[in-house]
Amino acid sequence: MRKYCKAYHISEMRQFVNWKEKQEEGESELADDAVVYLWDDFTVVRSPIIPDKGLIFDEITDEWKNFCQTTLNFAIPEDLRYAYEQTQAENNEQSGVVEQASTR
Repeated sequence: MRKYCKAYHISEMRQFVNWKEKQEEGESELADDAVVYLWDDFTVVRSPIIPDKGLIFDEITDEWKNFCQTTLNFAIPEDLRYAYEQTQAENNEQSGVVEQASTR
């Protein structure tokens, strides 16, 4: 589940060596100053409001993650990081309960 995204100019994304933009039918090519959104799962979309539409990039590799973190300085802000950790811990606990129940 995506929770956090950050806006960037697409020209910044295009610096990535293996950048390959996806376009849906009828969409025009984005100008270098167009704003796009990098989600916490490292996908890039046109709109933060409708993240399932307008997918631009989803080839998530270690190199892409490293580029985002080092070149773009992408990180979940400190004040939101705690909420992520709490949610992950709760999900792990729920998964453990489901797995235990299904093995009986």
